[in-house]
Amino acid sequence: MFVLGLVIFVLLLVIGVPIWLALGMSGGFWMYVFIGLPLETISSQFLIATDKWILLAIPYFLLAGNLMTFMGPAKKLVKFINDLVGHLPGGLSSAAIIAAAIFGALSGSSTATVVAVGSMIIPQMIALGYSKENSMGVVASAGTLGQMIPPSIYMIIFASMTQLDVGKLFIAGIVPGIVIAFVLIIVAVIISFREKANRKERSAFVEVRTSFVHALPVLLMPIIVLGGIYSGIFTPTEAAAVAVFYVLIISLLFNRKDCTLSNFKKSLLGAMTTTSVIYIILGGATLFSTALTYAQIPQSITAFVTTLTLPNLLIMLLILLLFLVFGTVLDPIPILYITIPILYPTVLSMGYDPIHFGILTIACMMIAQITPPVGVSLFAISGHFKEKLSVVIKGTLPYLLGLIIATIILLFVPWLSTFSL
Repeated sequence: MFVLGLVIFVLLLVIGVPIWLALGMSGGFWMYVFIGLPLETISSQFLIATDKWILLAIPYFLLAGNLMTFMGPAKKLVKFINDLVGHLPGGLSSAAIIAAAIFGALSGSSTATVVAVGSMIIPQMIALGYSKENSMGVVASAGTLGQMIPPSIYMIIFASMTQLDVGKLFIAGIVPGIVIAFVLIIVAVIISFREKANRKERSAFVEVRTSFVHALPVLLMPIIVLGGIYSGIFTPTEAAAVAVFYVLIISLLFNRKDCTLSNFKKSLLGAMTTTSVIYIILGGATLFSTALTYAQIPQSITAFVTTLTLPNLLIMLLILLLFLVFGTVLDPIPILYITIPILYPTVLSMGYDPIHFGILTIACMMIAQITPPVGVSLFAISGHFKEKLSVVIKGTLPYLLGLIIATIILLFVPWLSTFSL
Protein backbone atom coordinates (compact mmCIF):
# COMPACT_ATOMS: atom_id res chain seq x y z
CA MET A 1 0.00 0.00 0.00
CA PHE A 2 2.74 2.42 1.00
CA VAL A 3 4.89 1.66 -2.05
CA LEU A 4 1.97 1.98 -4.46
CA GLY A 5 0.96 5.37 -3.07
CA LEU A 6 4.58 6.50 -3.23
CA VAL A 7 4.84 5.39 -6.87
CA ILE A 8 1.74 7.45 -7.70
CA PHE A 9 3.29 10.48 -6.00
CA VAL A 10 6.60 10.15 -7.87
CA LEU A 11 4.92 9.56 -11.24
CA LEU A 12 2.77 12.66 -10.82
CA LEU A 13 5.87 14.74 -10.04
CA VAL A 14 7.73 13.32 -13.06
CA ILE A 15 4.94 14.28 -15.48
CA GLY A 16 4.90 17.82 -14.09
CA VAL A 17 1.86 17.82 -11.82
CA PRO A 18 2.08 20.63 -9.20
CA ILE A 19 3.50 19.44 -5.89
CA TRP A 20 0.31 20.19 -3.91
CA LEU A 21 -1.80 18.14 -6.31
CA ALA A 22 0.68 15.25 -6.38
CA LEU A 23 0.67 15.14 -2.58
CA GLY A 24 -3.11 15.46 -2.37
CA MET A 25 -3.89 12.84 -5.03
CA SER A 26 -1.50 10.23 -3.67
CA GLY A 27 -2.69 10.86 -0.10
CA GLY A 28 -6.33 10.81 -1.19
CA PHE A 29 -5.71 7.55 -3.05
CA TRP A 30 -4.34 5.95 0.11
CA MET A 31 -7.20 7.23 2.25
CA TYR A 32 -10.02 6.28 -0.13
CA VAL A 33 -8.86 2.96 -1.62
CA PHE A 34 -6.94 1.33 1.21
CA ILE A 35 -8.17 3.00 4.39
CA GLY A 36 -11.77 3.31 3.20
CA LEU A 37 -12.45 6.88 4.34
CA PRO A 38 -15.44 8.62 2.69
CA LEU A 39 -14.75 11.37 0.19
CA GLU A 40 -16.34 13.97 2.49
CA THR A 41 -13.78 13.19 5.20
CA ILE A 42 -10.92 13.33 2.71
CA SER A 43 -11.97 16.70 1.28
CA SER A 44 -12.55 18.14 4.76
CA GLN A 45 -8.91 17.37 5.65
CA PHE A 46 -7.84 19.91 3.02
CA LEU A 47 -9.75 22.66 4.83
CA ILE A 48 -8.79 21.49 8.32
CA ALA A 49 -5.12 21.85 7.35
CA THR A 50 -5.43 25.63 7.10
CA ASP A 51 -7.92 26.08 9.96
CA LYS A 52 -5.32 26.82 12.64
CA TRP A 53 -4.94 30.06 14.57
CA ILE A 54 -1.15 30.02 14.43
CA LEU A 55 -1.18 29.93 10.61
CA LEU A 56 -2.83 33.36 10.52
CA ALA A 57 0.60 34.76 11.37
CA ILE A 58 1.92 33.77 7.93
CA PRO A 59 0.02 36.30 5.76
CA TYR A 60 0.61 39.06 8.32
CA PHE A 61 4.37 38.54 8.49
CA LEU A 62 4.55 38.24 4.69
CA LEU A 63 2.61 41.48 4.34
CA ALA A 64 4.90 43.22 6.84
CA GLY A 65 7.93 42.09 4.82
CA ASN A 66 6.45 43.31 1.54
CA LEU A 67 5.49 46.64 3.09
CA MET A 68 9.08 47.02 4.33
CA THR A 69 10.34 46.37 0.80
CA PHE A 70 7.97 48.53 -1.21
CA MET A 71 7.12 51.34 1.23
CA GLY A 72 10.68 52.47 1.97
CA PRO A 73 11.78 51.35 5.48
CA ALA A 74 14.06 48.61 4.08
CA LYS A 75 16.12 51.19 2.18
CA LYS A 76 16.97 53.07 5.37
CA LEU A 77 17.92 49.86 7.15
CA VAL A 78 20.30 48.78 4.39
CA LYS A 79 21.85 52.25 4.14
CA PHE A 80 22.63 52.33 7.87
CA ILE A 81 24.27 48.88 7.84
CA ASN A 82 26.22 49.84 4.72
CA ASP A 83 27.44 53.09 6.29
CA LEU A 84 28.44 51.23 9.44
CA VAL A 85 30.49 48.31 8.04
CA GLY A 86 30.73 48.82 4.28
CA HIS A 87 34.32 50.14 4.44
CA LEU A 88 35.71 47.02 6.19
CA PRO A 89 37.31 44.07 4.35
CA GLY A 90 34.43 42.26 2.73
CA GLY A 91 32.33 45.11 4.07
CA LEU A 92 29.57 45.15 1.47
CA SER A 93 29.18 41.36 1.66
CA SER A 94 29.04 41.58 5.45
CA ALA A 95 26.58 44.47 5.20
CA ALA A 96 24.35 42.31 2.98
CA ILE A 97 24.43 39.47 5.52
CA ILE A 98 23.74 41.72 8.53
CA ALA A 99 20.98 43.59 6.70
CA ALA A 100 19.41 40.28 5.65
CA ALA A 101 19.55 39.02 9.24
CA ILE A 102 17.81 42.13 10.57
CA PHE A 103 15.32 42.23 7.70
CA GLY A 104 14.58 38.55 8.32
CA ALA A 105 13.74 39.46 11.90
CA LEU A 106 11.21 41.94 10.53
CA SER A 107 9.50 39.94 7.80
CA GLY A 108 9.99 36.18 8.19
CA SER A 109 10.16 35.96 4.41
CA SER A 110 13.31 34.89 2.58
CA THR A 111 12.07 36.02 -0.83
CA ALA A 112 11.23 39.51 0.45
CA THR A 113 14.65 39.68 2.14
CA VAL A 114 16.51 38.65 -1.01
CA VAL A 115 14.72 41.18 -3.19
CA ALA A 116 14.90 44.07 -0.71
CA VAL A 117 18.55 43.68 0.27
CA GLY A 118 19.76 42.56 -3.15
CA SER A 119 18.22 45.53 -4.96
CA MET A 120 20.27 47.95 -2.89
CA ILE A 121 23.51 46.03 -2.20
CA ILE A 122 24.29 44.06 -5.38
CA PRO A 123 24.74 47.08 -7.73
CA GLN A 124 27.13 48.66 -5.20
CA MET A 125 29.13 45.44 -4.85
CA ILE A 126 29.55 45.04 -8.59
CA ALA A 127 30.58 48.71 -8.93
CA LEU A 128 33.37 48.17 -6.36
CA GLY A 129 34.81 45.16 -8.15
CA TYR A 130 33.04 42.27 -6.44
CA SER A 131 32.32 39.53 -8.94
CA LYS A 132 28.76 39.19 -10.15
CA GLU A 133 28.73 35.58 -8.93
CA ASN A 134 29.80 36.49 -5.39
CA SER A 135 27.48 39.50 -5.20
CA MET A 136 24.43 37.45 -6.05
CA GLY A 137 25.59 34.37 -4.16
CA VAL A 138 26.03 36.18 -0.84
CA VAL A 139 22.60 37.83 -1.04
CA ALA A 140 20.86 34.59 -2.02
CA SER A 141 22.52 32.83 0.92
CA ALA A 142 21.97 35.64 3.43
CA GLY A 143 18.30 35.78 2.48
CA THR A 144 17.83 32.35 4.07
CA LEU A 145 18.54 33.89 7.50
CA GLY A 146 14.95 35.09 7.45
CA GLN A 147 13.90 31.54 8.29
CA MET A 148 16.14 31.09 11.33
CA ILE A 149 16.04 34.53 12.91
CA PRO A 150 12.48 35.00 14.19
CA PRO A 151 9.80 35.49 13.12
CA SER A 152 10.05 32.60 10.68
CA ILE A 153 7.41 31.21 8.34
CA TYR A 154 9.01 27.77 8.49
CA MET A 155 9.01 27.83 12.29
CA ILE A 156 5.30 28.64 12.27
CA ILE A 157 4.65 25.68 9.97
CA PHE A 158 6.87 23.37 12.05
CA ALA A 159 5.12 24.43 15.27
CA SER A 160 1.66 23.91 13.75
CA MET A 161 2.62 20.35 12.76
CA THR A 162 4.25 19.33 16.04
CA GLN A 163 2.09 21.30 18.52
CA LEU A 164 5.19 23.07 19.84
CA ASP A 165 5.06 26.59 21.25
CA VAL A 166 6.07 28.77 18.32
CA GLY A 167 7.17 31.50 20.74
CA LYS A 168 9.77 29.12 22.21
CA LEU A 169 10.91 28.21 18.70
CA PHE A 170 11.26 31.91 17.85
CA ILE A 171 13.44 32.58 20.89
CA ALA A 172 15.48 29.42 20.27
CA GLY A 173 16.31 30.60 16.75
CA ILE A 174 18.04 33.84 17.80
CA VAL A 175 21.47 32.46 18.81
CA PRO A 176 21.63 29.88 15.96
CA GLY A 177 20.74 32.67 13.55
CA ILE A 178 23.62 34.79 14.85
CA VAL A 179 26.00 31.82 14.62
CA ILE A 180 24.99 31.13 11.00
CA ALA A 181 25.32 34.81 10.09
CA PHE A 182 28.81 34.88 11.65
CA VAL A 183 29.88 31.82 9.62
CA LEU A 184 28.56 33.45 6.42
CA ILE A 185 30.47 36.66 7.21
CA ILE A 186 33.71 34.67 7.63
CA VAL A 187 33.14 33.09 4.21
CA ALA A 188 32.35 36.50 2.69
CA VAL A 189 35.54 38.09 4.07
CA ILE A 190 37.70 35.22 2.78
CA ILE A 191 36.18 35.52 -0.69
CA SER A 192 36.63 39.32 -0.72
CA PHE A 193 40.36 38.94 0.00
CA ARG A 194 40.63 36.43 -2.84
CA GLU A 195 38.81 38.73 -5.27
CA LYS A 196 40.74 41.82 -4.10
CA ALA A 197 37.62 43.94 -4.41
CA ASN A 198 37.78 47.64 -3.63
CA ARG A 199 36.38 48.87 -0.36
CA LYS A 200 33.64 51.41 0.00
CA GLU A 201 34.87 54.77 1.22
CA ARG A 202 34.44 55.07 4.98
CA SER A 203 31.31 57.04 5.86
CA ALA A 204 31.76 60.10 8.04
CA PHE A 205 30.53 59.84 11.63
CA VAL A 206 27.82 62.41 10.92
CA GLU A 207 26.56 60.31 8.00
CA VAL A 208 26.51 57.13 10.13
CA ARG A 209 24.66 58.96 12.89
CA THR A 210 22.12 60.37 10.46
CA SER A 211 21.46 57.01 8.80
CA PHE A 212 21.11 55.42 12.26
CA VAL A 213 18.47 57.96 13.25
CA HIS A 214 16.60 57.32 9.98
CA ALA A 215 16.80 53.54 10.49
CA LEU A 216 15.92 53.62 14.19
CA PRO A 217 12.16 53.08 13.71
CA VAL A 218 12.96 49.93 11.69
CA LEU A 219 15.52 48.69 14.23
CA LEU A 220 12.95 49.01 17.01
CA MET A 221 10.52 46.67 15.27
CA PRO A 222 12.19 43.34 16.28
CA ILE A 223 12.29 44.54 19.89
CA ILE A 224 8.58 45.32 19.80
CA VAL A 225 7.57 42.09 18.02
CA LEU A 226 9.82 39.60 19.82
CA GLY A 227 9.68 41.47 23.13
CA GLY A 228 5.89 41.40 22.99
CA ILE A 229 5.86 37.66 22.31
CA TYR A 230 8.45 36.77 24.93
CA SER A 231 6.85 38.95 27.63
CA GLY A 232 3.41 37.51 26.93
CA ILE A 233 1.87 40.81 25.84
CA PHE A 234 0.61 39.22 22.64
CA THR A 235 0.67 35.88 20.80
CA PRO A 236 2.81 35.29 17.69
CA THR A 237 -0.27 35.75 15.51
CA GLU A 238 -1.12 39.04 17.22
CA ALA A 239 2.54 40.05 16.93
CA ALA A 240 2.33 39.56 13.17
CA ALA A 241 -0.66 41.89 12.99
CA VAL A 242 1.19 44.41 15.18
CA ALA A 243 4.14 44.22 12.76
CA VAL A 244 1.91 45.17 9.82
CA PHE A 245 0.37 48.07 11.75
CA TYR A 246 3.81 49.28 12.89
CA VAL A 247 5.28 49.23 9.35
CA LEU A 248 2.29 51.17 8.03
CA ILE A 249 2.71 53.81 10.76
CA ILE A 250 6.46 54.34 10.25
CA SER A 251 5.96 54.38 6.47
CA LEU A 252 3.33 57.09 6.76
CA LEU A 253 5.45 59.13 9.17
CA PHE A 254 8.94 58.76 7.70
CA ASN A 255 8.62 57.48 4.11
CA ARG A 256 5.86 59.56 2.56
CA LYS A 257 7.50 59.46 -0.87
CA ASP A 258 7.30 55.66 -1.12
CA CYS A 259 4.05 55.35 0.84
CA THR A 260 1.78 55.22 -2.18
CA LEU A 261 -1.36 53.28 -3.06
CA SER A 262 0.52 51.55 -5.87
CA ASN A 263 3.21 50.24 -3.51
CA PHE A 264 0.56 49.20 -1.01
CA LYS A 265 -1.20 47.17 -3.71
CA LYS A 266 2.12 45.52 -4.66
CA SER A 267 2.63 44.57 -1.02
CA LEU A 268 -0.86 43.09 -0.73
CA LEU A 269 -0.54 41.16 -3.99
CA GLY A 270 2.83 39.69 -3.04
CA ALA A 271 1.58 38.62 0.40
CA MET A 272 -1.63 37.10 -0.98
CA THR A 273 0.20 35.20 -3.72
CA THR A 274 2.78 33.67 -1.38
CA THR A 275 0.16 32.88 1.27
CA SER A 276 -2.01 31.11 -1.31
CA VAL A 277 0.94 29.00 -2.47
CA ILE A 278 1.80 28.01 1.12
CA TYR A 279 -1.80 27.18 2.06
CA ILE A 280 -2.55 25.09 -1.01
CA ILE A 281 0.65 23.09 -0.54
CA LEU A 282 -0.30 22.73 3.12
CA GLY A 283 -3.68 21.25 2.16
CA GLY A 284 -2.24 18.69 -0.25
CA ALA A 285 0.57 17.77 2.13
CA THR A 286 -1.91 17.25 4.98
CA LEU A 287 -3.77 14.63 2.95
CA PHE A 288 -0.43 12.92 2.32
CA SER A 289 0.72 12.99 5.95
CA THR A 290 -2.73 12.04 7.32
CA ALA A 291 -2.77 8.98 5.07
CA LEU A 292 0.67 8.00 6.36
CA THR A 293 -0.57 8.32 9.94
CA TYR A 294 -3.67 6.19 9.25
CA ALA A 295 -1.42 3.58 7.64
CA GLN A 296 0.80 3.53 10.77
CA ILE A 297 3.90 4.42 8.72
CA PRO A 298 5.43 6.88 11.27
CA GLN A 299 4.78 4.42 14.10
CA SER A 300 6.37 1.56 12.13
CA ILE A 301 9.46 3.61 11.30
CA THR A 302 9.80 4.72 14.93
CA ALA A 303 9.57 1.12 16.11
CA PHE A 304 12.16 0.09 13.53
CA VAL A 305 14.62 2.84 14.45
CA THR A 306 14.38 2.02 18.15
CA THR A 307 15.56 -1.52 17.36
CA LEU A 308 18.67 -0.32 15.53
CA THR A 309 22.04 -0.59 17.21
CA LEU A 310 23.36 2.52 15.44
CA PRO A 311 24.33 5.49 17.64
CA ASN A 312 21.62 8.14 17.88
CA LEU A 313 24.04 10.75 16.55
CA LEU A 314 24.60 8.73 13.38
CA ILE A 315 20.84 8.36 12.87
CA MET A 316 20.42 12.13 13.28
CA LEU A 317 23.17 12.74 10.72
CA LEU A 318 21.33 10.45 8.30
CA ILE A 319 18.11 12.39 8.92
CA LEU A 320 19.87 15.68 8.16
CA LEU A 321 21.39 14.12 5.04
CA LEU A 322 17.88 13.08 3.98
CA PHE A 323 16.76 16.70 4.34
CA LEU A 324 19.67 17.84 2.16
CA VAL A 325 18.89 15.26 -0.53
CA PHE A 326 15.21 16.29 -0.59
CA GLY A 327 16.36 19.92 -0.84
CA THR A 328 17.84 19.24 -4.27
CA VAL A 329 14.45 18.33 -5.74
CA LEU A 330 11.78 19.90 -3.52
CA ASP A 331 10.86 23.26 -2.01
CA PRO A 332 11.28 23.43 1.80
CA ILE A 333 7.55 23.61 2.57
CA PRO A 334 6.67 20.26 0.94
CA ILE A 335 9.79 18.76 2.55
CA LEU A 336 8.44 19.73 5.96
CA TYR A 337 5.01 18.28 5.30
CA ILE A 338 6.34 15.05 3.83
CA THR A 339 9.03 14.29 6.42
CA ILE A 340 8.05 15.76 9.80
CA PRO A 341 5.03 13.47 10.47
CA ILE A 342 7.37 10.51 9.95
CA LEU A 343 10.60 11.77 11.50
CA TYR A 344 9.35 13.78 14.48
CA PRO A 345 8.12 10.80 16.56
CA THR A 346 11.32 8.94 15.66
CA VAL A 347 13.54 11.78 16.85
CA LEU A 348 11.61 12.11 20.11
CA SER A 349 11.96 8.37 20.72
CA MET A 350 15.74 8.80 20.52
CA GLY A 351 15.64 11.36 23.32
CA TYR A 352 16.39 14.51 21.29
CA ASP A 353 14.91 17.79 22.45
CA PRO A 354 12.05 18.79 20.09
CA ILE A 355 13.19 22.44 20.02
CA HIS A 356 16.73 21.38 19.09
CA PHE A 357 15.35 19.18 16.30
CA GLY A 358 13.20 22.07 15.11
CA ILE A 359 16.23 24.36 14.83
CA LEU A 360 18.22 21.68 12.96
CA THR A 361 15.28 21.18 10.61
CA ILE A 362 15.02 24.91 9.87
CA ALA A 363 18.79 25.04 9.24
CA CYS A 364 18.40 22.27 6.65
CA MET A 365 15.47 24.13 5.07
CA MET A 366 17.75 27.18 4.77
CA ILE A 367 20.23 25.02 2.88
CA ALA A 368 17.41 23.72 0.67
CA GLN A 369 16.64 27.30 -0.37
CA ILE A 370 20.02 27.63 -2.10
CA THR A 371 20.55 24.02 -3.18
CA PRO A 372 20.51 23.66 -6.96
CA PRO A 373 18.60 23.05 -9.09
CA VAL A 374 15.36 24.12 -7.32
CA GLY A 375 16.50 26.49 -4.54
CA VAL A 376 13.86 29.21 -4.20
CA SER A 377 16.40 31.93 -3.28
CA LEU A 378 18.41 31.10 -6.41
CA PHE A 379 15.36 31.74 -8.57
CA ALA A 380 14.45 34.89 -6.63
CA ILE A 381 17.85 36.46 -7.38
CA SER A 382 18.01 35.12 -10.93
CA GLY A 383 14.52 36.34 -11.79
CA HIS A 384 14.79 39.74 -10.12
CA PHE A 385 18.11 40.64 -11.77
CA LYS A 386 17.41 38.73 -14.99
CA GLU A 387 20.70 36.85 -14.59
CA LYS A 388 21.52 33.28 -15.62
CA LEU A 389 20.79 30.76 -12.89
CA SER A 390 24.24 29.21 -13.37
CA VAL A 391 25.89 32.51 -12.33
CA VAL A 392 23.88 32.63 -9.09
CA ILE A 393 24.56 28.95 -8.33
CA LYS A 394 28.32 29.38 -8.82
CA GLY A 395 28.43 32.31 -6.41
CA THR A 396 26.32 30.50 -3.83
CA LEU A 397 28.46 27.35 -3.52
CA PRO A 398 30.99 28.68 -0.92
CA TYR A 399 28.13 29.99 1.23
CA LEU A 400 26.30 26.68 0.83
CA LEU A 401 29.34 25.01 2.38
CA GLY A 402 29.25 27.61 5.16
CA LEU A 403 25.60 26.80 5.93
CA ILE A 404 26.40 23.08 6.10
CA ILE A 405 29.28 23.75 8.52
CA ALA A 406 27.01 25.94 10.66
CA THR A 407 24.36 23.19 10.76
CA ILE A 408 26.94 20.67 11.97
CA ILE A 409 27.94 23.11 14.71
CA LEU A 410 24.31 23.39 15.79
CA LEU A 411 24.03 19.59 15.87
CA PHE A 412 27.07 19.11 18.11
CA VAL A 413 26.34 22.11 20.36
CA PRO A 414 22.64 21.72 21.28
CA TRP A 415 22.93 24.44 23.94
CA LEU A 416 22.87 27.02 21.14
CA SER A 417 19.26 25.99 20.46
CA THR A 418 18.07 25.17 23.97
CA PHE A 419 19.71 27.91 26.06
CA SER A 420 16.37 29.62 26.69
CA LEU A 421 14.49 26.52 27.87
